[in-house]
This record gives sequence, C-alpha cells and structure tokens, in this order.
Amino acid sequence: MTDQVHHLLDNPTRYYEVLGRVMSALRETGALNGATHLDWWPGNGGRTWEIEWQGGPFPAEAAARLLGVPEAGAGDDGTEHAVRGLVAPGRGSQERAHLVVLDVPVNLRAIDPIGVSQVWATLTVTR
Repeated sequence: MTDQVHHLLDNPTRYYEVLGRVMSALRETGALNGATHLDWWPGNGGRTWEIEWQGGPFPAEAAARLLGVPEAGAGDDGTEHAVRGLVAPGRGSQERAHLVVLDVPVNLRAIDPIGVSQVWATLTVTR
C-alpha cells in the first residue's frame, strides 16, 4: 500500500481533496455531533491527515458513519457511503480509527469521547 499512498508534496490537490471530502462527510452525516474543539493537520510528514476532536463520539463510531453504517434504530439502509464509496476501513481502537480515502490515510482521534449513545441522551433531555 505504501506505493499507492499519495503525499502532500507529490499531489497537493488530491491530498486537500481528501480533507475536503472527509470534513464535508463529517458535517453531512452529523458524525461528530456533540464534539467540540475540532482540529486537523497533516501527519507523518504529509502522508496522512490527522483529525481530532474533544467529547462526542468514539472514533470508531464516527468512522462507521462515514462508511455509511446505520446507527441502531436509525432506519437507514446503509447502502451508500458518506463519501461515495471512496472510504476503506482500516485498523481502529477505542481511541483511534483509521480510514483510507482516495489512497490517502486519515486518522480519527477523540479526546475524552463519551460515545454516540451518551451524546444522543444529552441532546434529547427535556428541560
């Protein structure tokens, strides 16, 4: 896979296209609802995008939304990926998730995540 990975210096247009697609998909899907302090930067010498937030969903939950996986009870059929089939899942953990978008690695990381179920409970509390 290393031969296929695009680097910022090799193809800046493609590299920034990936950031735009991922950020747009995060917004359109509401994958980071409940999160704060969103930040991103080029990682690994311009070989990856690092996207980080505080609170909100676990990275694996956000990645699942980008991959078009419906939430339990959401009613979505999950057939269309948020970034139109250009995302491939990678390794993940509770703290991080790894995706490959147009052959560019994208790492998702949350600081003090609370998870989608807790975000949903917080948003639906009546006052």
